[in-house]
Amino acid sequence: MWSSVQAFVGAQLRQQSRDKTSLFFMLILPLAIMLIIGTTFGGAQSLEIAVVGPDDATTAAIVEQLDSQDGIEAVRRWDLADVTGDIRRFDLEGAVVLEDDGGYGFLSNEASSAGFAARAAAQRVIDRFEAGVGDEPSVPITRVSVGDDRLSSQSSFALTAAQNLVLFVFITSLGASTLLVRARQSGVLRRSLAAPVSAGAIAIGIGAGWMALAMVQTAIIVGSGALAFGVDWGDPLAAIVLAFSFGLVGLAGGILLGSVFTSEQTVGSSSAPIALVLAAVGGCMVPSEFFPPVLEKASKFTPHYWALEGWKELMFDGASIGDIAPNLAILLGFSAVLLGIGGLSLRRAMTAG
Repeated sequence: MWSSVQAFVGAQLRQQSRDKTSLFFMLILPLAIMLIIGTTFGGAQSLEIAVVGPDDATTAAIVEQLDSQDGIEAVRRWDLADVTGDIRRFDLEGAVVLEDDGGYGFLSNEASSAGFAARAAAQRVIDRFEAGVGDEPSVPITRVSVGDDRLSSQSSFALTAAQNLVLFVFITSLGASTLLVRARQSGVLRRSLAAPVSAGAIAIGIGAGWMALAMVQTAIIVGSGALAFGVDWGDPLAAIVLAFSFGLVGLAGGILLGSVFTSEQTVGSSSAPIALVLAAVGGCMVPSEFFPPVLEKASKFTPHYWALEGWKELMFDGASIGDIAPNLAILLGFSAVLLGIGGLSLRRAMTAG
């Protein structure tokens, strides 16, 4: 049985290594995206926010509190028309506009991602100011521990590294379903059933080969992130279990896809769109925290969401394997359901006709 499993694993790895498209998705694209996005958006950004309002103590206090925040440079301005023009030209990220009656508004360029960040930062300062929060809070605050503070030492590439890991491992797993379709079309699987090899050994061999691909890609992204970009992936044992659990989901999805479709072209044209849609809804392109409520609820029906939330807890909160146990259980549930359906479909496809 062990030699049969080894033969299946070796055959899958050899076929995959000859596929230049697969190698591109496994090696080059994840690292390129990690570098581009991490360099562009991952570093600390200085947001320049103007404050326009009457010349009084309130305006001066808002300027002082904004300027005291890390990553914000507050500037006092008087001409609203000039400020609006600067925002339109991307010379300013945003502006707080204070009215004589005590009200306020905020201006930002909606075409700029920095504008959204400036709006959120300014809103936090305004909320704190209105609540009277200074050195000591004047309103009751409940403090809840969320783990060790790792933000100060974590790499600016951390979030995009985790997103790319989840995105591309699943793309590769679904794409590898072409190997299963090819084996079915060539009669390799049917001949294997006629040989002195059990169906269990065949299934384990197929699954082990798939997991080997997923773990190789995981090792590449994790290793490159740690060595080249300084990403701290968190507790090693928890990271290994999380990577393996999500690899099982990709394996199960690939088996299901490879058993349902009958041509490599169909699998090739459908696997990437399916993987990209699930990744987008799961938060691999835009963090789910920015989703509207309906989409945020929908994201929880994807395995990507639970894998990514697990990585966030490990990387940013210093979580242990016990802390991400619910994420692991949900991922294992996804893989069990998909494996059950895919296994039945594959058995039917192998014994039909």
